[in-house]
Amino acid sequence: MEINWSWQRFNDISGEAMHEMLALRQEVFVVEQGCLYLDADGLDKQSWHLFGRTNDQQLVAYARLNFPNTRYPEPSFGRVLTSKAIRGMGAGRKIVAACIQKSLREYPNLDLQISAQAHLTEFYAEFGFTKVGDPYDDHGIEHISMIFRVPPNG
Repeated sequence: MEINWSWQRFNDISGEAMHEMLALRQEVFVVEQGCLYLDADGLDKQSWHLFGRTNDQQLVAYARLNFPNTRYPEPSFGRVLTSKAIRGMGAGRKIVAACIQKSLREYPNLDLQISAQAHLTEFYAEFGFTKVGDPYDDHGIEHISMIFRVPPNG
């Protein structure tokens, strides 16, 4: 299945796309993972949003890249998700790679920090992320901070 990727800032997201984004985030994080939390956390306005759509424009993948000094001093990404329809097809890897590339392009001298679900630490380590600190509970799911260090000279 071909997925078409696009980045948008909050103010450029249409009402329809915003609804699709929020619905898919709730489907994955609240319904599937049973994680009850306020998804509208105020960070969407200070983020880039990555949309992955099929050729028929169905939203099947998503992530957001927070601007520096929003969640952490460094840029960070989160809300990484794929719909059930495309899981296991490598879209998650494409999302992470796209987030790293976008961060390096927009913020070339800044490291990238994430709050990873603990069971995904090896997955993120494959991209160069390293653990920072101890695991912690985030709304009933164990997480750990991880950082991607930008090599000297970008």
